[in-house]
Amino acid sequence: MDEDFSEMRTVQATETAFDIVEYLQTENGAKLHEIAEALGLANSTVYHHLNTLLKRRYVTRDGDTYHPGLEFLNVGGLVRDRRRVNRLSESFVEALAEETGEQVQFIVEENGLGYHVYTATGEHATSIDSRPGKRIFLHANAAGKAIVAYDSEDRLDEIIDTVGLPALTEHTITDREELVAELEQVREQGYAYNWEEHVEGYCGIAVPIRPEDEVLGALALGGPIERIKNEQSKEALTQRLRETGNEFELELKFPDL
Repeated sequence: MDEDFSEMRTVQATETAFDIVEYLQTENGAKLHEIAEALGLANSTVYHHLNTLLKRRYVTRDGDTYHPGLEFLNVGGLVRDRRRVNRLSESFVEALAEETGEQVQFIVEENGLGYHVYTATGEHATSIDSRPGKRIFLHANAAGKAIVAYDSEDRLDEIIDTVGLPALTEHTITDREELVAELEQVREQGYAYNWEEHVEGYCGIAVPIRPEDEVLGALALGGPIERIKNEQSKEALTQRLRETGNEFELELKFPDL
C-alpha cells in the first residue's frame, strides 16, 4: 500500500539536503549564495550541506558553481535496472523509434507521478525533454493515462489529492469527472492519447504494458501535432504501438519463447 506522506515524520536536515539537490537540478547548477537566498537558508547552513554532499560525491563543484554529481547516475542506474520490465523495455523503445522515426519512451508510475525509464529518438523526431528519470504528471500525458486507467477510483483520488490536476497547457484535463470519463474510454479501447495536454503543439499515444492484471508501465510515442493527429498517421502509429506492446507483454510472460 502506498504511504501517506502527510503523516510521515521527517528529518529536517535530510529535507534540507534534498531541497538543495533539487534546486541544483532545477537551475542546472547554482552558487552557494543563490541556493541560500532561494531556499531561505543561512549561507553557513548551505555551506555545511554542500560540503557533506561533495564528500559523498552527490554534488560536484565547478569554480564557485555547484551541480548534482554523477553518483546519482550510479544510484539511478541501479534503481532503473532492478525491475525486469525496465530492462526489457530498452530494446522495444529503440526498435519502435527506429521504425517510426518518432520519439518513444517507456514510463512507469511511482508515488502518483510518472518517470521516464528509457527514451529513444527516431530520425524525424521532434525531441522534448524525456531524459531517464524525467518526472511527469500522469493526467496530462498519454502514458500516464494508460497507466492510471486501470487503477481503482480510490487510488485515482489518492493521486489527485497528492499531486493535483495542474493545468500544463490550455488543453490539460483539470476536472476529475472529465478525467474519469477519459480513463474509462482508455480501458475500453486499450490505448490513450494526449492532444497537446503536456506541451503545446506536441501529442502522444500510449499503451499500457499489462501482461497480467497489474500495469507495469506504458509504452508511449510522441511528436508534433501535424504528424501525430493526422488521421492516417494516428491510426497507423496506434496500431504499431499496440502490436509492439503485445510483443513486449509476451516477452514478459514467456521469456523462453
